[in-house]
Amino acid sequence: MTILVTGAKGNIGSRLTARLAATGHRVRATARDTAGLDVPEGVATATLDLTDPDPAVLQSVRTAFLYPTFGDITGFLTAAAEAGVEHVVLLSSPAAYDPVEHAGPIGAAHQAIEAAVRDSGLGHTVLYPSWLATNPARDWAEQLRAGRVAVAHPEWRVNPIHLDDIAEVAADLLVREQFRGRSLILTGPESLSQREVIARIAAARGKPIEVVALTHEEALAARPGWFPEAMFASLLQVAANFGDRPATVNNNVERVTGHPARSFDEWLRGNG
Repeated sequence: MTILVTGAKGNIGSRLTARLAATGHRVRATARDTAGLDVPEGVATATLDLTDPDPAVLQSVRTAFLYPTFGDITGFLTAAAEAGVEHVVLLSSPAAYDPVEHAGPIGAAHQAIEAAVRDSGLGHTVLYPSWLATNPARDWAEQLRAGRVAVAHPEWRVNPIHLDDIAEVAADLLVREQFRGRSLILTGPESLSQREVIARIAAARGKPIEVVALTHEEALAARPGWFPEAMFASLLQVAANFGDRPATVNNNVERVTGHPARSFDEWLRGNG
């Protein structure tokens, strides 16, 4: 059995590829551009654009991990069904169903991908990982280094999830049928405000980090250039909507993997 991993260059895809290879499974790791794609010894690689696929990449594939690609992937899904792929694990986002965000651009994009997978007739499980432990580095890297983070709604509570937990759950679903279902929401083990997240990072680094609360307008004006305005505004609205209410925490990571979800502190110890 060959397991296809798309988005193998990414933080989650690379971890999933490594885990599957370490447990003795045959893996085909793919990316739109395989230059710089670093995989464990014995892992095959292939170029794959999900919006313009070469059906040959699906040869002998029984299960596949799909990283969300915002475009028409029906051709790939049709080819997967014709190739006899038995199950697909799709990485999605809580934005697809959460209050406020489900009606925004991020939610709509993920809903479209989910609909394409559902309409394909392929067996599938949709994973909804919560607030990724990599988000602070993505959103605040320069500010964290400077020791001062300006953020709107610092009391907004999130549930950071360790990327290794996402990879472990995905790996299990790709090789075993026991916990396959239509959807699986994955969370970290605790609800933390953005202010508390920053405090944990400061403690891990051993230096203080100031938190400055921004108004909605100030946050929009300070939007990173790489972040599309409509998506950024949608996330701000989510934070405003939930305020300081606790973030949802569940035990699905433990149910599937057999161990409790890793904490944000554990993530920081390995990746801070």
